[in-house]
Amino acid sequence: YETIYITHPEVSEEELSELQGKINSILTSFKGELIKLDDWGVRKLTYEVRKNSRGRFFLLDYAAGTDLIRELERNLRLSERVLRFQTVKIGDQVTPESLKALKEAAGAEKAKPAERSEPPAEVKVAEETPKEGGEQA
Repeated sequence: YETIYITHPEVSEEELSELQGKINSILTSFKGELIKLDDWGVRKLTYEVRKNSRGRFFLLDYAAGTDLIRELERNLRLSERVLRFQTVKIGDQVTPESLKALKEAAGAEKAKPAERSEPPAEVKVAEETPKEGGEQA
């Protein structure tokens, strides 16, 4: 599963660590396995949520059962720090091997430095050609 949640932008680091600790305790108590937790930082929201135009985004990837999802969403709903959240089911069957591969891939993403990649070679910008009859666009 994958859960994206948005917190108030002014939430302190102490409150964030408390919220993440609560999420980790839910994961361990329901025998879920954390794959990765990414902090995407403060971003502008498309529309105001509870009079906030900005929010701090987090991505949480984990393997779990439906009971854990209900409990996690209940806690996120009750937290005053969380503005919005959404959970998406990524895959149906997770084997220990596929879980290990996901964790390794998540670790590799953190290990490599952020680089600006070039677009693929087959993607080219089409040049504008003048329309027939000598008209210019």
